[in-house]
Amino acid sequence: MAERGGGFQKALYWFGKCIPGTGFKTWTYLNLIRAPRRALRNASGAFYRIDHIYEVLGEFRDTYEGKYSVLEFGVADGYAFTKKLHAAKYLKMDDRVKVHGFDTFSGLPDVDEASDASLVGGDDWEEGTYHGRYEELQKYCGAKYDNFELHRGLFDETLTDEFLETLLEYKPILIWIDCDLYSSTKAVFDRLIPYIPSGCVIYFDDIYYNFSSRFTGEMRAVHEINRGDFGEGIELVLDRALNWESNRLYRFINLNAKTQHQLKAVRQDGIRFRGDDSPFP
Repeated sequence: MAERGGGFQKALYWFGKCIPGTGFKTWTYLNLIRAPRRALRNASGAFYRIDHIYEVLGEFRDTYEGKYSVLEFGVADGYAFTKKLHAAKYLKMDDRVKVHGFDTFSGLPDVDEASDASLVGGDDWEEGTYHGRYEELQKYCGAKYDNFELHRGLFDETLTDEFLETLLEYKPILIWIDCDLYSSTKAVFDRLIPYIPSGCVIYFDDIYYNFSSRFTGEMRAVHEINRGDFGEGIELVLDRALNWESNRLYRFINLNAKTQHQLKAVRQDGIRFRGDDSPFP
């Protein structure tokens, strides 16, 4: 089998032959070949976490019926929360979408579990980090938007039975997990899973903590869900169309959900009729 990139490597070989001195060759490669390639790769494939908000909202606006919820866990000062509200308003969906924010607004709790610990010295979560300003955020959002609610407290306390029942009408389409900690992420899914319809997008903001190890953090929750620890009939499927070069966005599959999303129109027969047999469509 021919080596991948063989032609490129041959070109590099002959280009290198024209450059005098090992040191100058190394400088040329690192600065004129490696650096531009890396910059191009980053520019074309880099993930920006706001992009998918518009993609998900637009998809459900155009494809599905009903009312929706967007849930954010770990609001802090509301940087991403207000962008979600603006996106719903910009896409003229603020009458169909309610955005919920969950946070203690007093920062991260004390970390005392191995599943939340850093695998690298000096990178541990600290109690009180990401302290929010609840009253200021409430006032700011209230002056600009009507379709939101802030829930102050621990996740397992604010995800009440009464609130969860509202999700049968306002079905979740995007759940934004910015909990940082495995223990907090687990608390969310322990309460929320029966109310997550198949196709809902789950975003994990801190998926790369501890090198995306399945032993800690949000990635541990992903691993355990797909292993069946949270129950049978549920799965997180990586959505490549939304991710680009990231591993942060998943579609939730839930065979036991209390509700499901409804398409606007019945799927049509997609048969393709024969053409002229050429490779063109």
